[in-house]
Amino acid sequence: MEEKKGDEDMEGVENDRNKLEDGSSMEKNNTISSEEDNYTNIDDNININKIVAIMSIKEPETLTKIFNLMKANNCLNYYPLLTPYHNIEKLVNMLLEENYEYENTWCVHYHASFICRLFYEGFIPVASKQKVQIIENHEPKIYKEYLLIPKIHFIRSCMHPSEIHISKKVKKKCKQFYITINKDFDGVVKGIVEKHGQNWLYPFIQEEFKKIFEKKVNYKNVQMHSVELWYEDELVAGELGNTVGSIYTSLTGFQRKSSAGTIQLCALAKLLEHQKFQLWDLGMLLPYKKEIGSKEISMKEFFERHRKFKYIDSEFKVPFMDKLNCAVLIRGLDPSDPTIQPNLT
Repeated sequence: MEEKKGDEDMEGVENDRNKLEDGSSMEKNNTISSEEDNYTNIDDNININKIVAIMSIKEPETLTKIFNLMKANNCLNYYPLLTPYHNIEKLVNMLLEENYEYENTWCVHYHASFICRLFYEGFIPVASKQKVQIIENHEPKIYKEYLLIPKIHFIRSCMHPSEIHISKKVKKKCKQFYITINKDFDGVVKGIVEKHGQNWLYPFIQEEFKKIFEKKVNYKNVQMHSVELWYEDELVAGELGNTVGSIYTSLTGFQRKSSAGTIQLCALAKLLEHQKFQLWDLGMLLPYKKEIGSKEISMKEFFERHRKFKYIDSEFKVPFMDKLNCAVLIRGLDPSDPTIQPNLT
């Protein structure tokens, strides 16, 4: 299989960005809090009036930004707004009860602690840029504002890792490649941007993801990871993902060598199976995901599984050694076989 490995929701993100970038003018505002402790906890409440009242005191400029965005971009009026003041689990329950048929929500807060909360509740947060026009010295000036578009997907692409479909081609070639976990986060980010451009992985969200990866920000059992595939000493494929309990979510990836992306996915599936992960979340269903065995499930079924498996912890690491030949995972070869020992120099 010659895969089309790329951003989790490349097609959907492009459509969303086109809608958002049609917006007109609003006042520029960069006052966004980065500490979760600044937010009042409104347990068991999604009352927007209470949230607005609190934000009018704590974050008036951010509240103005939200109102201006909604005024300038009509599409945002159809998507639920998320803030750190929301009870996100309860909001998801409301969307499920109403049979919410879209995949988008939106928010102007994008610090790492809030992203962790979104991961924990089953969202895939992607970034978007908003065109903004202001009048400065009697001249129009256009700049871009960043937003998060946390996705929940009406239909989700998921599988148990044991359901992976591995082709003869992958089994034949996998002995040439090695897999590592969390060894080159920056290299994976560079490969993704090199392959796809910044797309939704803008510098600001790269920074927040790295804070989670480096455990500078912690929230329950949420972790950020990088997966690397090596051919000799060259990084030829990889992805960013996150874990919550025994759930692994693939966010975005790249490949530099033919078939490397598929081999990386197959090795990752076997690694997840070995570590007893119960759910592999691949976001939106795309042809290459279907070819490796991923299935469509409803939003309701996804959240039922997510809320079950996020409480069952699994350890995400490469077994036996830090740099493992993919044939050990895919073909069951003995990891001590001298013919497949990695070059660790």
